[in-house]
Amino acid sequence: MATKSFTTDLKFDRKSADNLIQALAGRSKVKRHAPANVEMVKDSDLIKKMFMKG
Repeated sequence: MATKSFTTDLKFDRKSADNLIQALAGRSKVKRHAPANVEMVKDSDLIKKMFMKG
């Protein structure tokens, strides 16, 4: 169900709470870079085939 993710209660233990505090307090900037080895796919059949199971 799509709304299940909105009703899930998050549970924190000591380790996950400490990690969350460290992540929120971090002052380092995010290092962004352009993706490498990118290939544009325009063929709709190929796109469908990539997402098919099996």
